[in-house]
Amino acid sequence: MTEEAPPKSEQDTTPSAFKNLTGVAISATLATGLYSFTNMMAHKLALAPLQTTNTLANRLATLVRTLLLAIGTGATMIFAVIAIGLVLLTIKQMFTNIFSKSQT
Repeated sequence: MTEEAPPKSEQDTTPSAFKNLTGVAISATLATGLYSFTNMMAHKLALAPLQTTNTLANRLATLVRTLLLAIGTGATMIFAVIAIGLVLLTIKQMFTNIFSKSQT
C-alpha cells in the first residue's frame, strides 16, 4: 500500500497582495455604498413623522426603524472591518517578505 502526500489545498498557501487588495477594493466599495444607503435611509426616516396616535403602532414603527438602521450600520461595519483587516494583512505580508529576504 503506497501512501501519497495529500495535494496542497488552496487554504495552505498565503494569498497574494493582489488578491488582498482586490478584496479591500470590493469590501471598501460595499462598505461605502452601505454607508450612503444607511445615511439616506436615516435622513428619510427622521424627516417622516409617524402618522398614528396609537401607542402600540408607534412602538412597533420605532422598533422597525431602529432595526433597519441597526442592520444597515452593522453590515457597513462588517465590510469596513474586513477592508481594514485585509489592508493590515497585506502590510504584514510585505514586511514578512522583506525581512525574510534580508536575513537569507
